[in-house]
Amino acid sequence: MAEVPLRLVTIGFSHFCEKARWGLDRSALAYHEEDHAPLLHWRASFSAGGGRTVPVLVTPTGVLRESTAILEYVDAGLEPARRLFPEALDGEVRALVEDFDRGIGPAVRRWLYWHLLRSRAVAVDLLSSTGPGWERRVVRRAFPVMRALMVRGLGVNAAGAARSLARMEACFDAVEARLADGRRYLTGDRFTAADLTFAALAGVLVQPPQYGRPAPASAATIPEIAEKIAATRERPAGAFVMRLYAEDRPPLRGM
Repeated sequence: MAEVPLRLVTIGFSHFCEKARWGLDRSALAYHEEDHAPLLHWRASFSAGGGRTVPVLVTPTGVLRESTAILEYVDAGLEPARRLFPEALDGEVRALVEDFDRGIGPAVRRWLYWHLLRSRAVAVDLLSSTGPGWERRVVRRAFPVMRALMVRGLGVNAAGAARSLARMEACFDAVEARLADGRRYLTGDRFTAADLTFAALAGVLVQPPQYGRPAPASAATIPEIAEKIAATRERPAGAFVMRLYAEDRPPLRGM
């Protein structure tokens, strides 16, 4: 009997979804990505057994509702030398992953939406860049309602954007401090879930060409975003992200 691919429910350009996608691409697991527009993804997510957030991975043994849980699922099938949570580093790796998930992940999202949602043309271009045709049409017609829901639900405002920017900078500073001794990866000489998580969640501020489902180019026409991308690329942490994508990001497989 042919293997049934896993079903990965995503918002195409989401950095948390890129984290899960990268993990799956690193494995030999067959999967199919089902991408959706923001907010309109709820229908697919709930029907798959998840909640309001994506990624959601439907497997033969159950539904995984968080990106880190998806990495753990992938990790169980990898040989020891390629484990994302190596036993000797497990505690350190998990602490870093949790810090990135709670810190730079939400901060990047809020800061970007603060700038993107103020331009209707750019925001519609982004939000309608993913999902089936009917969802893209809904985005174009219902953008004012969607914008209001996203602003309220994600706390998108000037004060929140300022706090998020400070959190992003603090994360980059901490990563650069770790790398200052010349190590190749965050925990030493091997690639782990900590490196994958940081690179995926920070990737939207660096725009590496290997990013799984990049945002439309129009997003970088907003001056504040273009300036932040250029500045981040010049930082050691930005160069680190670019290297991880060039050397450790496998080809996209789930389309």
